[in-house]
Amino acid sequence: MAGIIKGIKAAFGDVEMAPYTIIVERGGYEERLYPARKWACTKMKGMDQSSLISPMFRKLFNYISGKNEPNIRIDMTSPVTTYVEPSAGPTCESTFTMGFLVPEEHQNLPPPPSDKSIFIEERPTLTVYTRRFGGYTSDDIILKEARDLAEEIQKQNEPSVNFDQYYIVGYDPPFKLFGRRNEIWFVKNTDNGEFPREQGKAETANGTESVITENIKNGNVVQQDVEVNSEAAILQEIEDLELKD
Repeated sequence: MAGIIKGIKAAFGDVEMAPYTIIVERGGYEERLYPARKWACTKMKGMDQSSLISPMFRKLFNYISGKNEPNIRIDMTSPVTTYVEPSAGPTCESTFTMGFLVPEEHQNLPPPPSDKSIFIEERPTLTVYTRRFGGYTSDDIILKEARDLAEEIQKQNEPSVNFDQYYIVGYDPPFKLFGRRNEIWFVKNTDNGEFPREQGKAETANGTESVITENIKNGNVVQQDVEVNSEAAILQEIEDLELKD
């Protein structure tokens, strides 16, 4: 048990945070600037992400626990981001990319992953619109937060906001009961109108429609279902990995 607790504390203790600058605070949200950084990522496709959270987390936790070419342990960082590319229809698979920030000491030369499904993403400078919300998340909570944030952004007539894809962001380990921090990020397009990542459009009967905007209207946002059971599954993954060491 002592080894398990040590492993959990090592993973979720005082950790390095992704740096950002608050550009402006509006009534219901913040506009932030995140500098370019490297992230260790893994990508999966599925009908829902609740079944993908645990295997994606396991892959990334293995990577920082020594499953890399130099076989070194890498410090845990925060937050854990999941980039969601919603499917074009209810019977299609969506794409989910989970990422751990590479610590500053390894930013210039991240340890190459041994697992070929892990890749190092050079995430460019991002301007995001976001706000915090607490507690454990659920489908209904994520849907409400996404809808409310999108509505606030649209009320302010913010220019060039990408509603087609989005990030769901978590800062805390599953066993933290109080003071939890979660966020949704909508990304602002660059000055030349391009989204600073790959982006997809869904063709509808009315032409090209924003997937996330349409889903918010219909109450069908693809959510990161991190309910208590999913959080417990991640904690179990950490315990299993620690027992194997």
